[in-house]
Amino acid sequence: MSFIDALALSSLAAVCGYFTIHLIALYHSVRWLHTKIPPSSEAHPHPGVSILKPIVGTDGILLDNLESYFTLDYPKYEILICIAEKNGESLSLVEGLRKKYPIVDCSVFTGASSVGVNPKINNMLAGYNAAKYEILWISDSSVMSLPHTLTEMVSHLHDPKVGIVHQLPFTLPNTSFVGVLDTVYFGTQHARVYLCADVFRQNCANGMSWLIRKSALTAEGGLSSYSKYLAEDFFISTALWNKGWKLQMSTLPALQNPGQRSLKSYVRRIVRWGRLRASMIPWPGLLEPFTECLMLGILSSLSVYQLLHCNPLWPFFGHVFLWFILDISLLFQIQNGVVRPWYKVVLGWLLRETWTLPLFFAGIWSRELSWRGKNYRLTHGGLAYKTD
Repeated sequence: MSFIDALALSSLAAVCGYFTIHLIALYHSVRWLHTKIPPSSEAHPHPGVSILKPIVGTDGILLDNLESYFTLDYPKYEILICIAEKNGESLSLVEGLRKKYPIVDCSVFTGASSVGVNPKINNMLAGYNAAKYEILWISDSSVMSLPHTLTEMVSHLHDPKVGIVHQLPFTLPNTSFVGVLDTVYFGTQHARVYLCADVFRQNCANGMSWLIRKSALTAEGGLSSYSKYLAEDFFISTALWNKGWKLQMSTLPALQNPGQRSLKSYVRRIVRWGRLRASMIPWPGLLEPFTECLMLGILSSLSVYQLLHCNPLWPFFGHVFLWFILDISLLFQIQNGVVRPWYKVVLGWLLRETWTLPLFFAGIWSRELSWRGKNYRLTHGGLAYKTD
């Protein structure tokens, strides 16, 4: 066997191995997601929970998202709403909810602090310091909750070794093309990596919606200690993980429900996340293209051509079709139903796959990024500095 043949055979083995990742993620989603919620008992009563909701600006969906936290089916919680602007439309919106639900324990904090470069931490630090319960639920303003979400998440804290309960990022159903594109992204490539990391007990926690023990975070310096990073969730979860705390994934995905969707905002977010990964874990990040459908499809088809001397288009299209079927199966499992309309799902999947490499190179090309109206520069290790 020639060296080229051995390389082709090794490439085929690697591609087949990655299809195993698909199957592992799909199996884990079937086994774990949307399973029955454990009931509370006298041995495990409902602990009090402080819900931190950082808010910047407002949109037509903010009211719906916030109201879902005022109607939780949970006996003991407080809502700490942190508004970056001291005067704004969102403040009057929140006051309207407080009047509508007077029995809900809700406090409002306006004006952001300046302990570091991270605007999210600056915004919610006052609420964090005022929290009266040991369990914190940090949830972005774009995330909507189901009535039983908090009950399900808290049930995992019955294990005293669990320090963080995180949710798989997903989206609320939306029939716009960009809404479907978001759903496809979070229900396929992003979910595949997230679920596999959870299976192998690697740190995959995302901070858009998670429960965290305040005492565990305080022992690692508190929230303000991570304000020098933009990806504070990665460094907080890593710190707790390294101290032996378990990171437990909820059986319910986080339902993102942003008010404004556009292809431009989608591209900016994917590029921003790529730059953050490149600054935090640069070497694994360089391998990302070799985990994507089209790159592996080209690799497998050329390998088949080298070994069998057949038309490489047939194995390429076969590879893409099988990848699509596995992706859609995972997407439907996370959705817990069929995602519609079909033609937008197919177009969204094709667009995501074909944009992967351009967005990857756009992400690693620069260390500059914009987030929440501010400009930053990233350095090695994930540290960030303002540039304006």
